[in-house]
Amino acid sequence: MKPVHYIVIAVALALTGLLYFGGNTVAPKKEMPAAPMAGGGTPGERQAAGLNIPTPARFDSLLTVAKRKLSPVAQAEISRQENTITRGDVKEQQILAYETLGKLWQQYKNRSIAAYYFGKSGKLENSQKKLNFAAHLFSEELHEERDPHVRQWMAEEAIACYQQSITLNPDNDTTRIDLAEIYIAGTGETMKGIEQLLTVVRKDSTNIQVNLILGRMAVESGQLDKAIQRGNTILSVDKENVEAYWFMAEAYRRKGDVAKAKALLNEAKRIVNNPAFTKEVDDYMKTF
Repeated sequence: MKPVHYIVIAVALALTGLLYFGGNTVAPKKEMPAAPMAGGGTPGERQAAGLNIPTPARFDSLLTVAKRKLSPVAQAEISRQENTITRGDVKEQQILAYETLGKLWQQYKNRSIAAYYFGKSGKLENSQKKLNFAAHLFSEELHEERDPHVRQWMAEEAIACYQQSITLNPDNDTTRIDLAEIYIAGTGETMKGIEQLLTVVRKDSTNIQVNLILGRMAVESGQLDKAIQRGNTILSVDKENVEAYWFMAEAYRRKGDVAKAKALLNEAKRIVNNPAFTKEVDDYMKTF
């Protein structure tokens, strides 16, 4: 395990402590209804669906603001390339024009605008490679963006790219997992994300990445036995998966089995074998 992983796991432990002591750990009696299709419905309909999903930002407005930040030379270069789209009657010309615009915006350090154009090119070409690349760019930028309306725009663009990619290749489990994470972390449409994850585990019940996501979610929703089941599934394939030990320990702790929780965390310490990580875990266990 690389040193950076120790930090990630330590932070996860700390966050779990905060959630446990400061958050609501009781599972809701009723599941929130699924939100409407991304980008669809009025604000009132979105709120009635159980989630206050922001109205997505308009691309034209984002593009105008982005252009203002460019030098006159760069603005002229972008305008020339944009004109090739309207003049290009041939599909192949438009595919190339959008891709070129994507590369230009990438060069000018605006990855969200670049992703939009790579996505446009990928949609026209039906290219899984371009669609997934565009969606990944949106996903990366989404983690840094603070404006909820821009975040919603990014999420919806990423979802559209992933959905077309899945249509082209329904057996690409990695793309389904990426789409699920956008639904869960990007738009808050958790049930849609879970549907994608369940599609994967129905084919491959031991998929580690999906079981990790579902295991963590089961802990936080209070489905502790399911979380433990997910963890055991992971350990049947990967006996040294530290994250599985971690969320299983939290599940046992919430069930009141402190001894089992500590045993699992001690096993995680043995696997990582790092003094800093050991101290973090020991400090965490003192809060039990």
